[in-house]
Amino acid sequence: MKRMANSLKSARHHILSTSQPLPGGVIVTEHELHVPLNYFEGRGAAFDSTDIALFVREIVKEDKFGDEKVPFLLYLQGGPGFPSGRLAGAPSGWMKKALETFRVLLLDQRGTGRSTPATPQNLLSIGGKDGEKIAEYLKLFRADSIINDCEVVREKIAKGKKFTIIGQSFGGFCNLTYLSMYPDAIERALFTCGLAPVGQDVTKVYEATFRRMEERNRRFYRRYPEDIELVRTLVAKLDKTPPKLPRGGTLTARRFLQLGLLMGSADGLESLHNLLELSKVPGVPEGEYSELFLVAVENAQSAFETNPIYWLLHESIYCDGPGQASRWAAQRVLQSMTDSGKSGKWSYTNKLTAGSEPILFTGEMIFSWMRSDYKALQPLGDSAEILAACDDWPKLYNPENLKKSAAKCAALMSYDDIYVERDYSEATAAMLSNCRTWVSNEFQHSAVKDDGERVFERLLAMTKGEIEY
Repeated sequence: MKRMANSLKSARHHILSTSQPLPGGVIVTEHELHVPLNYFEGRGAAFDSTDIALFVREIVKEDKFGDEKVPFLLYLQGGPGFPSGRLAGAPSGWMKKALETFRVLLLDQRGTGRSTPATPQNLLSIGGKDGEKIAEYLKLFRADSIINDCEVVREKIAKGKKFTIIGQSFGGFCNLTYLSMYPDAIERALFTCGLAPVGQDVTKVYEATFRRMEERNRRFYRRYPEDIELVRTLVAKLDKTPPKLPRGGTLTARRFLQLGLLMGSADGLESLHNLLELSKVPGVPEGEYSELFLVAVENAQSAFETNPIYWLLHESIYCDGPGQASRWAAQRVLQSMTDSGKSGKWSYTNKLTAGSEPILFTGEMIFSWMRSDYKALQPLGDSAEILAACDDWPKLYNPENLKKSAAKCAALMSYDDIYVERDYSEATAAMLSNCRTWVSNEFQHSAVKDDGERVFERLLAMTKGEIEY
């Protein structure tokens, strides 16, 4: 970590705005740091002299502004590849509760938002048609690099004080990497549906999530039985005549079935049903597709193209060390189930006849064929293949450091989470020396969005020993 120590000294910190009062009695300050793209010796040498911008928004209640005794809480967003949320009014949810005690730091993780975003446009400006160069660049955007950025933030903005961290989904994975790399930097760690499956092979992860998706599909069709034949009709039509979407992609049957990603949130079943309704609006010429439907599908899937890190690096978050290559794990698991006859239910081509078993939607899975169906991903296809074949990933987790960390931890797990397998999360919690767990069938993966104030308050109380589970 020699380069990391030097990086803390060389990182530049600018306050972009004067501290601005906003509704809700809070003061907001925008920070921009310039940090090394590459923190690691022996990796990504072509980018050793490259800096990237890192954006952080600091929020504190007016009556605590300027009080150096107020501790810092760092929020780590889910993803990978998405920026932190923005205030759209007075603070609410988890942040409203957090601001009673903390000053809150919202970090746009590297490659997202205002932190030198890794958009298709920017990636192509870096590598052009050189897929290898883009892949080498992106290898520096995993959780280990994100956590080194967090250490710069802690040094430059928090003046070296210990953090309390809260991680949602992939943000919780980052929590674990933080505890692994810098176990003494964290006072408390809160996990909301984001305890990574440490020690689990990537294929096992997707075998579990496909099982969860089978059950979620069953629930969807139980709630909306009229959608069984509607989905079948749409899939059969898309299989024969896939239309072009407004932004230029192609709505194939396989891409349509990725809408199952919606079903992981509390309102996901309703969101999917409401979208499907748009396919049958009146007045659409025979043989054509409703424009409202096509736009709705594209909007639901737009993040794949605006935030391509999610596609390019998603499976790598499960690759913990050398010798582990993802090799399109979800795609391999799906094909293996179909070939073995264990789950012919996942092959939609066997179900195009009316009255057959319901066609199943996939969930939080990515596939190699997305380079063809999503226009913005087409130029990045070679890089995606290189990243999928990479087998020299550095380790993300250190079980010894997880065990010895003195940080007080609390984790909420959704009982039947379709994104983060609960069984594996419970095993990871056992690796931590001091982690209280809260397993609930009241919430889906979106718990911190749906009831954030209560979730945050309870998790914080658990780290203080005020609530035992």
